[in-house]
Amino acid sequence: MSWPVSCLGDVSEFIRNGASIPQSKDAGGVPITRIESISERIFNQNKCGYAGVSDSEYLEYRLRLGDILVSHINSEKHLAKCAIFEDEGFDVIHGMNLLCARPDQQKIFPRFLFHYLSSPKFLHLIPAITKKSVNQASFTVTAFKELPIPLPPLPEQKRIAAILDKADAIRRKRQQAIQLADEFLRAVFLDMFGDPVTNPKGWNVVELSTLVDPDDKLNYGVVQPGDDEEDGVPLVRSGDLSDVTPVVSKLRRVSASIDSKHRKSKLKGNEILIACVGTIGRVGWVSDAMVGWNIARAVTRIPIREGVNREYVYRYLQNPVVQGYFERETRAVAQPTLNVGLIAKTPVALPPHDLQIAFLERYRTIQAYKKRLLVALGAQDELAGCLSQRAFAGQL
Repeated sequence: MSWPVSCLGDVSEFIRNGASIPQSKDAGGVPITRIESISERIFNQNKCGYAGVSDSEYLEYRLRLGDILVSHINSEKHLAKCAIFEDEGFDVIHGMNLLCARPDQQKIFPRFLFHYLSSPKFLHLIPAITKKSVNQASFTVTAFKELPIPLPPLPEQKRIAAILDKADAIRRKRQQAIQLADEFLRAVFLDMFGDPVTNPKGWNVVELSTLVDPDDKLNYGVVQPGDDEEDGVPLVRSGDLSDVTPVVSKLRRVSASIDSKHRKSKLKGNEILIACVGTIGRVGWVSDAMVGWNIARAVTRIPIREGVNREYVYRYLQNPVVQGYFERETRAVAQPTLNVGLIAKTPVALPPHDLQIAFLERYRTIQAYKKRLLVALGAQDELAGCLSQRAFAGQL
């Protein structure tokens, strides 16, 4: 089916950037949108900013139902992320660094426009208008307005939007179930061990440094990795940290000469790894296959001594309660960095060994359930993508 093609600017009352209003953590007043307000592709009231703006100010920048917010200045991965504003009764100001596209509802149904802006077909257009800089990417309002959009009749737009809404609702329920699994794990942790900072159960709480191999120490990795060398030593970076061994072919490699200068950060197989820059607090498991590899500067190596249950410590550090400790300790820093000193002082509760084993068993059960949910979510994402492609190709 062939539909007319229009431009985003032609189907919108306006597309513009928001009001430039310096915000403050201690201020009140009318909420103001931020990039974080749409970080999960839904509008989140709890992630707005404040600047003491009164009810009578910035009236021309108040959002209306059906307005679509688009991230046009962000990391390349999150560029063009969007959300539709549908929070009836919530008064909010459109702030800087998000575009607001107000649909002309005589021409386009807001949820049809939202689904199109979220579709793979549309997102494939974004790289052509993207300008990259060192830490972020962006596109201009002018370039965005000129991007094409298929424009079926309004009744057909509403029919397509209803189908995609149902697929999206199923997907969000899967996501909510995954979040509930994480919350349940946190509740299990608190029920069994309590907060390690306040230690209500009176466990033996020690600093992480006391669990380190006495013949070794916590340390960073390679400062200057140099050029990527095909036959070099695999280098684990913060983005590579997870429960499983990274795929070697996807890792950067450092030359043997550089690697030889960083013998102290070479992996031996008894370590836990933690990201200290970027994805702060992300924890990685060192498998036997990783022995001899090295780590990047943004990763700290924690060699665990014999007699300590390494898996318990690893899962302990992954828990949201402990991750919150890392966040609190780095929040006030302009460029958040989790340094070795802070990591070494991380409080670790050491309940009896049988309780550690019981926690790990519960953890594995919850994670197995979460893994099934993630598989189902992946299948749902694939289905939603296929539906979207068919929808905007006129094949639904």
